[in-house]
Amino acid sequence: MDAIVLFGIQGSGKGTQALLLSKQISYQHINIGDALRMQVSKQTALGREVQAVIESGSLVEDDLIFRLLEQSLDPKAKGIVFDGFPRTIAQAEYLCKVYNVKLSIYLDLSEEEALVRMSSRRVCPSCKANYNLISQAPVKEGICDHCGTRIEQRKDDSPDAIHKRFEAFYQETFPLIEFFKNLGVLQKVDASLPIDTLAKQIYSLYYDPCPIES
Repeated sequence: MDAIVLFGIQGSGKGTQALLLSKQISYQHINIGDALRMQVSKQTALGREVQAVIESGSLVEDDLIFRLLEQSLDPKAKGIVFDGFPRTIAQAEYLCKVYNVKLSIYLDLSEEEALVRMSSRRVCPSCKANYNLISQAPVKEGICDHCGTRIEQRKDDSPDAIHKRFEAFYQETFPLIEFFKNLGVLQKVDASLPIDTLAKQIYSLYYDPCPIES
């Protein structure tokens, strides 16, 4: 099955762009973080394993992630847009063994801009709708457009938590640039562009996925 990978530093907009692209090309969108949270909330056998790992303070092992992917896959899907996976070289190697990676898109964004964006993110604790006070603010300040609940900042968007995630990104995920470049499937895009402009650029790469030269 064909696969497209979107990756970049936290706050680069990969979740938004992956969802938009998946709808445009009729691919399944798989966000690993959302899939993990869904398994935990439903208290499936896999979800209970994941919850136990998280509560112990350990990282979710690759084996659990791979099993999660297998359970999340729609066998009728035309293809998949991956968002939040792979995060490491080992996960990328697994991905390439199981799927035909047609295109990998790196959303290039400075750490300074990423910090501003993440500090502005808000979520509705009731319906889980996502907002950004800079680019996607609710109609009524501080209130969810969908259910009227007061929106709040995610706990993992505190300054200390953000910097820890940045460190993990550069150590574990940034090397994927070279990995996918060596496979001839890498494209870089400027993630500071407006959402609609960036979406059009990414959409065009699906039809003309010529690898970058440098």
